Amino acid sequence: MVQSVGIDFHEGQHQVRCLDERAQLCDGFSFRTTPQGLAALEERICRDGSSPIVVFEPMGLAWLIVAAYLRARHPGCRLVKAKGQKVAALRRYLRGSAKSDRIDALTLAKMPFIDPEQLGEVYLPPAEVHALQRLTRQRQRLEREVVARKNRIGRIVDGYLPGVREAFSSPWSLQARAFLRSQLDPFAVVHAGEEALHTFLTRARSRSKGDTAETHPVYLACQNIAALYELSRPSGGVDEGFFADLQEEIARELRLMEAEEAESEAISLRVEELYQKLHTSDNLRTIPGVGEHTAPVFLAVVGDPTRFRCQAAFANWTGVVPGASQSSDVEAKGLRMTKAGPPIIRWALYQAGQIGRRYDPQLAWVYYREMVHHGKNHKQAMGAVMSHLAARVLTVLREGRPYELRDAEGKPISREEARGLLSKYRVPEEIRREKRRRNPAKGSAHRKRAEGMASHRTSEAARAPQPVVTTAIPQGSVYPG
Repeated sequence: MVQSVGIDFHEGQHQVRCLDERAQLCDGFSFRTTPQGLAALEERICRDGSSPIVVFEPMGLAWLIVAAYLRARHPGCRLVKAKGQKVAALRRYLRGSAKSDRIDALTLAKMPFIDPEQLGEVYLPPAEVHALQRLTRQRQRLEREVVARKNRIGRIVDGYLPGVREAFSSPWSLQARAFLRSQLDPFAVVHAGEEALHTFLTRARSRSKGDTAETHPVYLACQNIAALYELSRPSGGVDEGFFADLQEEIARELRLMEAEEAESEAISLRVEELYQKLHTSDNLRTIPGVGEHTAPVFLAVVGDPTRFRCQAAFANWTGVVPGASQSSDVEAKGLRMTKAGPPIIRWALYQAGQIGRRYDPQLAWVYYREMVHHGKNHKQAMGAVMSHLAARVLTVLREGRPYELRDAEGKPISREEARGLLSKYRVPEEIRREKRRRNPAKGSAHRKRAEGMASHRTSEAARAPQPVVTTAIPQGSVYPG
């Protein structure tokens, strides 16, 4: 009887290896993702009434149709995924440097016999949740590409036309974009005159209100640049055709950037539509810091919150817990995050945590404690904030109720009371400056205080995130602005 099945997916033939209850090879074959191929797979791994454990690496999307087919036809068949690093380590242990698709499939089939606790159940979300997952990821990619193009355009313009972007009140206003699209030749701008530039910038605005304050500094910047290039003209580096080619390059980058911005806005509309349909209560946005962009990400990535057996399992899945390194009575502290889960959820937790710690007294206290008492830098302190915020997201989704602000002792408070408490958790600027250095001064008061408390530290993100319950708040404590 087939006990375990390992499938190594590829674009063409997928390799399959089957093991019996004694972990001995009992079958091996290949198949393609076709109706005939899936029927052959089903017949050979589920023969004699078997309900095997099917193991694979979720690389790419080749596994998706196969998993959906097996889940629909055989609900009792366990579908689990293995981490690529563990599969590679086991393959090296079993076969040394040898590697092939057949060996990979056999290695996957052995995973349930060697490390069954670390195999994660495959989650197949409903169609609309799946669509929300893909749309939020696509929007994030587009936003990153927009930022990259803005940086590229900014570097080019600042290099060839220093001072021009600074002359605008906003470097990406309608006026600034219109200027970058067609007015990058400083000689032509100066030759046309300031009045012509003012008319052009006024027409570039969507409203009739002109901003006369911007015209003069922009014109002065063009005059200065033209004077600089006039002095360097004998070198031959700049001629009449140079700015025409530069103008074409920047205009092309702007067109691509604005197309990406338009697509991102269109995706945002669809994301919000799906979010409101799937999460009609909108309880996620009652959590301080969780807003228009991050709430759909949490809803899409978490999916069914009941699939996580506890908050510790959810924290481990998100990857916002530090790694472990312990031997005998020695335990390493301050290790890096495992980053085991989807990168997009850590991005959302960081973005929401940055805002949430300014409005939620419990998150503010966690950040203050990590910075002031535990000697952590900003990113390390944010790791603890992210862990606590993840617990709040899971609880709100599980219990289906709005988030409730509480003080450091866990008592419900109003927003006005929360604002009063936040003033107590302001990290002193001295500590902020000190933590920006790579190596804090040896004799600094903050370092001595942190070293004195080192033996009493606990890694907040290492444990399952629970509601914050702390000792009395030190008098005179302050929180970052």
